[in-house]
Amino acid sequence: MPPPTLFCPGGTNSQTGEAAKERYRGASITDCGTIADVLALLDNNEGPYVIPMWNSHVGEVPVAKFIWDHVEESKIKLSDLWAKKIEFWFVKKTGIVTSHGKIGSVGLATTQCKDFLQKQNATIEAYALTNLAFEAYKNGAALDGVLVAPNQGENAAGFEVVSRRTANTNNFTSFVRFVPSRAFKDDNSANSLTGVTMRSYGTSLTEAQQSFFTELFSGIKSLEEIPKLIFVLKRTAKVGLLFEGPRLYASDLLEVNELEKDEIKVYEGAGATAKSYTSELRKLFEDEFPELNRGDFILHHGVDTWLFACPPLGLYTHGYEKETVESGVRFYISQIFQLWKNGMQCTPAQDRFFKRHEKSWLAEGSKFMQFAPVNPTGG
Repeated sequence: MPPPTLFCPGGTNSQTGEAAKERYRGASITDCGTIADVLALLDNNEGPYVIPMWNSHVGEVPVAKFIWDHVEESKIKLSDLWAKKIEFWFVKKTGIVTSHGKIGSVGLATTQCKDFLQKQNATIEAYALTNLAFEAYKNGAALDGVLVAPNQGENAAGFEVVSRRTANTNNFTSFVRFVPSRAFKDDNSANSLTGVTMRSYGTSLTEAQQSFFTELFSGIKSLEEIPKLIFVLKRTAKVGLLFEGPRLYASDLLEVNELEKDEIKVYEGAGATAKSYTSELRKLFEDEFPELNRGDFILHHGVDTWLFACPPLGLYTHGYEKETVESGVRFYISQIFQLWKNGMQCTPAQDRFFKRHEKSWLAEGSKFMQFAPVNPTGG
């Protein structure tokens, strides 16, 4: 069987291309322009496409917001989702000293490499892709160097890698592989992705939203059966939730009158993955960012992004607008405590976790959780 062809913004040597090559060994990587250019290709090209969806320091990648919007409109299906540590190499022209005060790279590097930029007393000159920044630098752009993907400039004549350590700590990006809905084949139903949209709830859930989460946990016998809430994507007046795990159905989660009100919408079969995003994220943290797994309740704060984690339960929820994400996460975890109290199966270590917090939970409800901050300013 021939290796798959994947369409990646920037092609084989971009950050996305590097992530795709590492994920799919032997795949053929085809350049499809910039992230924004993918939109124009969907009608005539079935892909599959790989683009960055989320960054630990910035949140939802701005030009990739069409991913969630197209899930809502059933235009695309997600077929893989994974996170990867992101590094930037600082490349300069050999033997040439400049003082332009600007370094070329993608705009996200402003936040992801904040500490390095401060030391260099420089700002980012933003380009759509790192390889486009490098091309501009080669062609005479007034820059003091470029921050590019690993190996982009290592062998270029007349250039040298000055530093391989420029990214802030705990810097990772989540990548998504997707196809137009017409091209999707659900061969991975064991780990389904389900989208849910509901009215923005701020600091407290409405009665209908609480009922939704209650139904979500109905009939759960073991911790492994619980759908994992992995993304909370905020729009002006609504919140988008992405779950992974067992396939979810609107008729099981909403009453008939709630379906008619249209306050909460369930997008069944938003996609399916062969591997669990949550499990792989946990392994990435164990290998690369151990402090994000060190504790019962962890909070990682970037600029417009929040990651709430409960490592003992294997829960990691990304979002932005702290109050919205936190309210959902607290209610969600509190519901899991109730399942445990009702006899849900779990490991001995998880049982010890529940017992450790049982008194506080009974006394304070969801307010008992104290999320320990890691990288509270994102840099």
